[in-house]
Amino acid sequence: MRALRVLLHAGVSAHWPQIKQAPYQQIRAYESTVKTIRERWEVSSECVPDPVAATTFHRMDAEIVTFLELCADLSGTQWLEPVDAIAAYCVSMLQGTMLRWLACCDDETTLVVLDDLVSGLTSRAVEI
Repeated sequence: MRALRVLLHAGVSAHWPQIKQAPYQQIRAYESTVKTIRERWEVSSECVPDPVAATTFHRMDAEIVTFLELCADLSGTQWLEPVDAIAAYCVSMLQGTMLRWLACCDDETTLVVLDDLVSGLTSRAVEI
């Protein structure tokens, strides 16, 4: 399991500096998504996926699925839950973590959350 944890940590660690280097870009992405969702909810209270925003999240999910499958393959592990569900969880955690960092600029809390994410992911796999 150590190999999986190392790979997951490396991926998360590589992603985080990109976020910190372009905070304005992250804010613009959030604003764009919120604007799209707000416009949909303004015209209808029916709960249906927004095609633009949902596509964005599905694309992020797919990128994480690819990363998780690669980590499992390279570490000789297998996921105990459907990888697409784990990916959706990861995207949700990362989006929330980024938004909190953009608001608070608290690197220490962010690193703790990301480390907990890696620990939680590692517990969802077994060696094969």
